[in-house]
Amino acid sequence: MSEIQRINITLPKKLLKESRILIDGGMFSNFSELVRESLRKEILTDRHLIQNKKILDKWEKEDRIIGEDTSHLSQEEIIAKIKKMRNDEWETRYKKWFKGL
Repeated sequence: MSEIQRINITLPKKLLKESRILIDGGMFSNFSELVRESLRKEILTDRHLIQNKKILDKWEKEDRIIGEDTSHLSQEEIIAKIKKMRNDEWETRYKKWFKGL
């Protein structure tokens, strides 16, 4: 069994309410399971983006990174761009689902 560590987090009420809907609907047995699964998905998504620079190159070709050559960027700069793109995507597509966050 892996080592478990307890942590505390602070969430906006709306996000907690939406989480409860998933738990009460049977998608997850409890809040810890929901958080663990969400973190796993996020880590796998970001790891894939970082390790597979082809995705960044594709985005560049699609004008997601307008006219910028990413071959000279450090890993930290690539990560910063990934975070910015993820946050931009959140703002344009998903934030409206959680109005008031």
